[in-house]
Amino acid sequence: MRAATPHNRALFALVLLLACLLSTGRAFAVDPASLEVGPVYLTPTAEARAGYLDNLLRSDGDEQSTAFTIISPKIRAWAQKNNNVYALSYEIRDLRYADSKQDNYTDHFVDLEIHHEFNAKNVLDVFGEYDDGHEERGIGLSEGEIGDLLPAPIEYERSRFGGFYSYGNANSRARVVLGADILNYDYQNFEEFTQYRNRDHVSYFGEVFFKVAPRTEILAQVRAIETEYEDFNPLWEGGSLDSEELNYMVGINWDASGKTRGSVRLGQFEREFDSAGRQDDEGFHWEAALDWRPRSYSHLNVETRRFSQENNGLGDYINTEELSAQWVHNWSGRTRTTVRGLLADDDYSGSFRKDERIDAEAIFTYAFRRWLDLGLGYRYEARESDEDNRDYQRNMVFFEAELSL
Repeated sequence: MRAATPHNRALFALVLLLACLLSTGRAFAVDPASLEVGPVYLTPTAEARAGYLDNLLRSDGDEQSTAFTIISPKIRAWAQKNNNVYALSYEIRDLRYADSKQDNYTDHFVDLEIHHEFNAKNVLDVFGEYDDGHEERGIGLSEGEIGDLLPAPIEYERSRFGGFYSYGNANSRARVVLGADILNYDYQNFEEFTQYRNRDHVSYFGEVFFKVAPRTEILAQVRAIETEYEDFNPLWEGGSLDSEELNYMVGINWDASGKTRGSVRLGQFEREFDSAGRQDDEGFHWEAALDWRPRSYSHLNVETRRFSQENNGLGDYINTEELSAQWVHNWSGRTRTTVRGLLADDDYSGSFRKDERIDAEAIFTYAFRRWLDLGLGYRYEARESDEDNRDYQRNMVFFEAELSL
């Protein structure tokens, strides 16, 4: 990862310091109640946020400020028999801007979850996701000046379906996990350029775990990802973006005590393009996470990873390295704070473009009732890029509420 700028390092350190300075105590969060309809339970919840931001389109120069509201009702229907769980949820996310009506949108999300235990050592998990969503202007395919030119956000449909089978359990000397999933993106408007971004990702993976101590296991993982685009722009010099990626990793998981647990996975990635005009690549790949709970009321999580993602208009793909941290601290009977930060480097393979990103957020939450949390927060985003018109800074302040039965 490239070194962050002094400004980014200082802000990231400040975010973590604020979390560390919190007092001690206990708190509770929203505890949703459910309605029982025969063998099925219905759990309705809702989240609302109102606030103000100073750079709607994440613009380098022409910054537009506005007030906004987000309302997200959700209902989850679920049934449980012994350890088997079957759940289906539906969520609406409605966003409104006071000074930019063309950026308003309403998204829909459907999620399916199935957890079935045939016996103590044979477990099947199946999941499904469907999003009828939007990309806000200024991110993704509409970064930079494109966001200023488009009259509305980009619409897309995203669907994902898959599952994994596990043989063995936490007490087994060894266990195996096999899985697969299919992810599809289908853009719905501005087809003159979004049609070239419709694609499918098919992923397969296998993992083997061996216990070497009561709380420690080593592992080996292989993952294959096939990416196929429906079409490619004949103006692209490199040709098709279709590719295959293989990841080989070995690692270790440990749970040293009730307070500390973590995992480290290191390995190699290989990405090959179907088009000879694209640049194949390989290199070091990693994932690491640490969970630390020094007290029952305080939780710190730190993660770092290297992964690849599809480009958004430049280069062959994006090689991303991230470092993130989150501290949740309950410091009185009804109050807690959540502080999180992210530092990231994006290297656009096959291009000169390199970005540095920072994302930091702090939220103070008051548990007003068992069924109601109220929060006040601040969020900061910034990007520094080698490409013109991609730098931006964004500040947001907001009030939020989480409700349930």
